[in-house]
Amino acid sequence: MKKVPWGIIMGICAMFVFFLTVGLVAVHLGLNGVAEQTNETVAFLGVWYEVLMFIFDIVFVLGFAGSLTMYIFKEKGRFGEVNA
Repeated sequence: MKKVPWGIIMGICAMFVFFLTVGLVAVHLGLNGVAEQTNETVAFLGVWYEVLMFIFDIVFVLGFAGSLTMYIFKEKGRFGEVNA
């Protein structure tokens, strides 16, 4: 586990979380704007691609949290320590 690049994995997960969250907000605002013009309503997570983006967002948040934890353990030197 010492040789796994946890910092890179953490950075990739953070980028995905950021862009998926921005995408969710943008899609919802776009759908809401169209719904206002047509006198309809739109619900958050009302279409399949919003649900899919939300699921991927949660998965990458968990990946970010896990890789951050592993990165901290790696930097502190807690892998492979044996108290003799």
